[in-house]
Amino acid sequence: MTVPAAPDGRPRLLMVMPYRQFVRKAQAAGFWVGAIWDPALESPDYLDDVRELADLYVTADFGDQELLRETLRAVAREHDASLIYHLGREETMVGAYEVAEELGAGLNPVTAIRLLADKQAMRELLAARGLSPVAFEAAPARGDVPDAVRRIGLPAVVKPTALAGSRGVFLWREPADRVPWTALLDQYGHDGPFLVEEYLRGPEYSVETLTRDGHHHVVGITEKLLGPPPLFVEVGHVHPAPLPPERRKAVEELTREFLTTCGYRFGPAHTEVIWTERGPRIVESQARLGGDRIPRLVELATGLDIEQAVFTQLAGAPLDPPPATAAATVRFFTFPPGRVDAIHGPEEVAGLPYVDELNIRLGPGDTVPAVRDSKSRHGHVIVSGATPEEARTRCAQVLAAIEAVVDGTPVRADGGTGVLRTPA
Repeated sequence: MTVPAAPDGRPRLLMVMPYRQFVRKAQAAGFWVGAIWDPALESPDYLDDVRELADLYVTADFGDQELLRETLRAVAREHDASLIYHLGREETMVGAYEVAEELGAGLNPVTAIRLLADKQAMRELLAARGLSPVAFEAAPARGDVPDAVRRIGLPAVVKPTALAGSRGVFLWREPADRVPWTALLDQYGHDGPFLVEEYLRGPEYSVETLTRDGHHHVVGITEKLLGPPPLFVEVGHVHPAPLPPERRKAVEELTREFLTTCGYRFGPAHTEVIWTERGPRIVESQARLGGDRIPRLVELATGLDIEQAVFTQLAGAPLDPPPATAAATVRFFTFPPGRVDAIHGPEEVAGLPYVDELNIRLGPGDTVPAVRDSKSRHGHVIVSGATPEEARTRCAQVLAAIEAVVDGTPVRADGGTGVLRTPA
């Protein structure tokens, strides 16, 4: 892959909603970086940092898809952008890649991005190819969901086809679940479309890949830790996933075949897979890096800065992902709703040599929000170890040492109660 350079010698990369580290790392790889952001999507302080870092900073209302397209066209032409790239939220990816393809400045065909961003389109492609078969049915609106659930059979998973971050995903176990499901959708203001799928039972993983010229490098596989139904909010991840070699091979081969089938040509992908009694089944995939601090877990386990690798590959450097020599886990805090009286333990555990990050979003006097998706969790901790087992054991000790007092009741971060124990 060769990226044409601008007159100043730096290839011009126009990015939609690049996070701060993406701007820095793209520039470190030799790129001029233009950033387009919607001011409503991040805090003013955060976007001030992006503005300060980027070579060009432009704002647009991402809720107006045509305005975003017009802004991309105008900025790309005015500043001679070599490439248009989007690594942020899926909702605006397709529009950005449509403009990129129109201007000959794209890294992937828009058809590939559409397949990865639209859960229904992905399912239809897999069904047509006989790859990773899963029973499913499209439901254009809320009122169509109950009949689709009946035809698929209970229990069934109902998910919005276009919302990201686990928003609106719900397991229907009985007809009466229509009531809490409707209440959940009212919170998001979402009326459709939906996808109704058979309930896949088994451990869940995500496959972190980097693709260049259609060749898919598997950087590693992450084990997912899920909360209880019906929402299945992710409460943690372990990298690398402790998998038998034959299962790992099957998951990797399915992921590569899937990305090739979609026509994906360049960049990271985060592909979710459930290992069922019939073998691995694709849940969904996104044309971006994994969230939930997975890139940091990868770096702690392998030494690879996967974010930097995106841009060094784009600049022409080869990639040979190193094997994992350690392990790391992230766990998210999910305290019960109520008023916070006190938080105990963070100062003690933050200084432990194996605690890489600790972030608690609550303090005395705050109201604890109910956890309904990945955005509403209450913070996280990242812990490393020589093996996945050691990382998980250390993390369990850290969680047991952090306590929130909510409405007068002490609750440990691991969900237990009792005397706090500071890990060694």
